Amino acid sequence: KSLRLLSAKKVSGGEKTVVLDPKILGVFVHEALGHACEADIVLQGDSILEGKIGEKIGADGVHIYDDPTLLEKNGTYFFDDEGIKAQKTCLLEDGVLRSYLHNLETASRFKTTPTGNGRAQSFSSRPLVRMSNVYMASGDHSFEELIDIKEGLYVKGGRGGQVDTAKGLFTFGCEEVYEITNGEIGKLYRDVSLSGNTLEILKNIEGIGKDFDVGSPGSCGKGQYVPVDDGGPHIRTRALVGGE
Repeated sequence: KSLRLLSAKKVSGGEKTVVLDPKILGVFVHEALGHACEADIVLQGDSILEGKIGEKIGADGVHIYDDPTLLEKNGTYFFDDEGIKAQKTCLLEDGVLRSYLHNLETASRFKTTPTGNGRAQSFSSRPLVRMSNVYMASGDHSFEELIDIKEGLYVKGGRGGQVDTAKGLFTFGCEEVYEITNGEIGKLYRDVSLSGNTLEILKNIEGIGKDFDVGSPGSCGKGQYVPVDDGGPHIRTRALVGGE
């Protein structure tokens, strides 16, 4: 792959139709949406989702969850670090924002119940609102249906980036990006970045794959490191792409 990337050309920038694989989708739902759903971030005034509970912020069929009860994933646990039983929390239901993530403190301030997301790096650390396993649920499109477009890009894997949760803006580096022409996957591009507005990406989703994979274990930093995981299916949406 490294040798192929050396000879690959750079992509022409602009807004394009993109098919995202579960790994780069996982980066998006964790970094761009998940952090904006953390109630302490909302209380700080640093979330584009402030005051949007009950609002339609994504396309029909978009369901996103934080679920520490998924078996054998990196973000799996049975009780959080405040003694609250782990539970599956629906963040988006059919595109509608249903909940923030809470620990005991933020739940009290919002006058709601904790979601079991009070997590600490160690016994000497203060539990903060943290994600666990965040993912988008699968849909009913085959991969062939998702790439059945005149032109676009197939994006596989992410390499980190930057997120502004207050403005809802993000930029991620991409591991592999391929041209899609008339439903066929073609040449490889190099040094590609993916960027956009979190809410626009969610609203522009026009296809959700039947497949499903949560398999991107890592550690999430927020002053403390905790184990997390993310993923979902393949999806098709629109985003800004450019050369890094």
